[in-house]
Amino acid sequence: MSSKISNKVAVITGGARMIGRATAVKLAKQDFDILIHTGGKSLEEAKKTSEMISDLSKKCEIVTGDLTDLKTIESIKNKAYEMGNPLILINNAGMRIHEIFEKIIYEDWKKIMTVNVDAAFLCAQALIGSMTDHKWGRVVNIGGMSAHIGARERAHVVTSKAALVGLTKAISMEFIERGVTCNCVVPGFIEDFNSDENTLRGHWLKHPQTPNLASGRYGNPDDVAEVISNLCKEEANYINGQVLHVNGGTYTP
Repeated sequence: MSSKISNKVAVITGGARMIGRATAVKLAKQDFDILIHTGGKSLEEAKKTSEMISDLSKKCEIVTGDLTDLKTIESIKNKAYEMGNPLILINNAGMRIHEIFEKIIYEDWKKIMTVNVDAAFLCAQALIGSMTDHKWGRVVNIGGMSAHIGARERAHVVTSKAALVGLTKAISMEFIERGVTCNCVVPGFIEDFNSDENTLRGHWLKHPQTPNLASGRYGNPDDVAEVISNLCKEEANYINGQVLHVNGGTYTP
């Protein structure tokens, strides 16, 4: 049981802001020290998140680096073990490139697969030994709704997020008897607003589909982080190999 383990560490890739930050805060409140990975562009945001964790009297470290570089995976592993006992991995880092099918270049296809799928596999492989040693652990992969409903002009992104579902099922079956669960959380249309203009920003500006907001609003990072953090509780040990959609009813599988 994780409650009996000291120096518990939760690792969050892409943890600087938005869903990553909200999840880091909730897991810190569940008595985990936090290791945040960021690609580097969001380093200042990561520092803000670290301050929020420190205010909760928990440790927070930051690892920067490109997830297409195996040295970054090694840095995440080394820092996590240096901090204590990594028991939770949230594979939240993701990359999107907007391009019509005929113009997708192979280099971009490989880059998307490396960040969205390979890094999730490699991080899990690097940290799951600590979880099995303690007979308790949680791996949560952050998927994408486009993998389930499809999307134009991002075939590589859709494919990579669908692959995460397969990875989730594989890990869930291989490690459940050793105390580790693995699930996939799929956010819907989560707000990414420009605070000055209160207008959508980021990837929503280029999203090839008009958001269908069944609940009448965009989701917020806390909506998703609540589900992720609940999966990381002791009481969630019977939830395994599942794909949980957090979208207000926009997509109902």
